[in-house]
Amino acid sequence: MNRRMRSVIREGLLHVTRHPLRSSLTAFTSAIAIAVTVNVISLSFGMQEDIAGDVDLFGRHTLDVGVPPALAPGVKRPSLGEAQVERTRRLLTGLDPIVVPRRQRAAPIRVDGIDEPYRLQVVAAAPAYLRTLSIPVAHGRWLRADDAPGSPELEGTCCLDEASAVRLWPQRDPAEAVGARLEMRIDGVARTMRVVGVLSDPLRYRELFETFDEGRGARTLTSSLLSFRNIYVPAATFGPGDYTGISIVLPTDEAVLEAQERLIAVWADARDLAALSRGSLIVFVRKQWMEALGTSTMQGSMVGNLVWILVVLVAAVMISTLNLITVRERYDEVALRRCEGAQRRDIALQITVEGVTTALIGGIVGLPIGYVGAHVLREIVQFPFRFELRYAAVATGVAILLGLISSVIPARHAATLQPARVLGRRLR
Repeated sequence: MNRRMRSVIREGLLHVTRHPLRSSLTAFTSAIAIAVTVNVISLSFGMQEDIAGDVDLFGRHTLDVGVPPALAPGVKRPSLGEAQVERTRRLLTGLDPIVVPRRQRAAPIRVDGIDEPYRLQVVAAAPAYLRTLSIPVAHGRWLRADDAPGSPELEGTCCLDEASAVRLWPQRDPAEAVGARLEMRIDGVARTMRVVGVLSDPLRYRELFETFDEGRGARTLTSSLLSFRNIYVPAATFGPGDYTGISIVLPTDEAVLEAQERLIAVWADARDLAALSRGSLIVFVRKQWMEALGTSTMQGSMVGNLVWILVVLVAAVMISTLNLITVRERYDEVALRRCEGAQRRDIALQITVEGVTTALIGGIVGLPIGYVGAHVLREIVQFPFRFELRYAAVATGVAILLGLISSVIPARHAATLQPARVLGRRLR
């Protein structure tokens, strides 16, 4: 950097300090824009990454075969028993599947300290059921093959989703649910169960999603299973009868696609409404559901991007207008600098340095404002917020870009001033 360039930059920085009120107002406009940018980026991108990480726990390599949730009038309900389980195994020969049938139904659950029982989904499955998910056991252990199903005379064992533990014992830590006892009534038989384990809750934004999930009472059995508010009991707990569903775990993505093709050749894809109306069993591919959810969150992020880009553009227009007014008030100063030998590019660079410096200062001030503001909003509307260093870096870059955009027109206008015409107007 030569001496002339250093002089121009120094003059631009000094001008920022010569007019503290004007510079402060400009910086405050930039700070508000950056605070909004930090909030929107943190909420949109942060939520998208959180959801993408959460849904991966739902079983990316798992398929489900089940009975359709709604059948056309007069259509016979398809059976889902041992014959279908064996047929599933034969259809997937060579793909190394893990086939896990399950029975699932809602049951009243009573614990000490509550007057009315809760109705929760009870899932009776083999120990291999945990392979259908990627969720760790947070406290205690998972079910074993020798666990007792429970009866009026014999205490059984069960595991809970973390959200179920919170619902049953809202005043206690989920870890304290291990060892606790609960009562349930299944097939008219009262059973006493002891909790031996609690699964982690993969739904980071559970409260937010359930607030907007007004139709959760009409969920299918598969979607209610993936709400992760269940109680898991040994397979022998339920009596004989059809299964609620069959979960199949495959080793790779390629195996999932191959298994899907083989299964829907016999039964129906869960998205095929025409096939569902004929009463066929349905094949639900969790990976496709995850991808659809990821697409939805990505669209939400795009809307968030439009919001902060619009805010930055509005701020750029406001700061550009303020800078134009400032340049108009500095006609004499610009003319004198041109008479002293400053070139047009020197004037343009000085105005740009002033704009970028002011915007950058506002951006740095806007980071803590955005951080504090987001936490206040989270307490008011219970909306999730993630603040990371990379988002702060993006916001700082936006501040620099804001300064450049808002300085282009004022700098160009100042550089085109004719010194003789400006000073001649003063002499009249």
